[in-house]
Amino acid sequence: MSLEIGQIPSFEFTQKIAQLQRRIDEHLRDCRTIGDKYLKTKLRKVSRLKSINSSLAIEANSLTLETMQDIIDGKLVEGPFDEVLEAKNASAAYELMNSVDLTSVEDFLKIESVMMYGLVPVNGFRDCKVGVRNGEEWEYIAPPAEEVPAMVGRLFDWYTDTGFPPCVSGAIVHYYLEAIHPFRDGNGRMGRIWHNEILRRSSRCFELISVENLIYEQQEEYYAVLKACQEDMDCTPFVEFCMVLIERRLAGIARLSDRRILALTKTIGSGYRSAAEIMEKMRLSSRTNFLRNYMRPAIECGLVEMSNPDKPLDPTQKYRSNLF
Repeated sequence: MSLEIGQIPSFEFTQKIAQLQRRIDEHLRDCRTIGDKYLKTKLRKVSRLKSINSSLAIEANSLTLETMQDIIDGKLVEGPFDEVLEAKNASAAYELMNSVDLTSVEDFLKIESVMMYGLVPVNGFRDCKVGVRNGEEWEYIAPPAEEVPAMVGRLFDWYTDTGFPPCVSGAIVHYYLEAIHPFRDGNGRMGRIWHNEILRRSSRCFELISVENLIYEQQEEYYAVLKACQEDMDCTPFVEFCMVLIERRLAGIARLSDRRILALTKTIGSGYRSAAEIMEKMRLSSRTNFLRNYMRPAIECGLVEMSNPDKPLDPTQKYRSNLF
């Protein structure tokens, strides 16, 4: 089935995408060998929290991870009414994704009605012209409103029949939903939640990462790539962008199959600690061995970050895990 759905751009399965897919497949195999079930459970919980928090943060929601967790847990919180409602809606929408048919337009509208409840005048497909403006000039005009239902249907039909790997098809669906712009508001978060779920259903290893958080960390590039794809009528760069982010994060998660890296990340936890504190907790005496076999590999694969990354040899340097 053709990818040229109305005004929606095309896609090419490039050599770069093929290489990224091979590396992702390797990382997924390594991730399956991680034996710490408690850690996996914790990572899945943190990943879901980051998905909700990051997808809303991209839309300028200022609630912290801690506040978001309290909302998920049903606790009363203080904060701007719309932002708290966004968080409650998103939590409910992500919870419903387990029972959703990803190829059903009806289910797509159902999730939008939950995600955007009380945030828009009317839920459902838009009935007006939308796009991206720069002052008085339109930088991008989405397809006409009357074409939206059929275009979303054809996109889901394409996804049903495609033979592309989930990392590729998920990014394509994500991009096309952004390009079709089926709703007045909430298109980004709907594209991201569909992308997330496509990956999650293909392998439980994808539950250990958050696509939304990866995008949030590269938000400026995310919008720049979207804009470039819209201008060139080709979503290939967006697919490559998403796959690069996923490959990097999975490479880090895969390193947890190394018992030394696993022990390090669990010891550090969520707060900043000095090298001396970490070594003492791990009962390690050789700083050279600690840096070469534990800390440097963990930093290189993105599992650990420094408090002062511009000065790695800073004597006051501290470290924290990116996992929790």
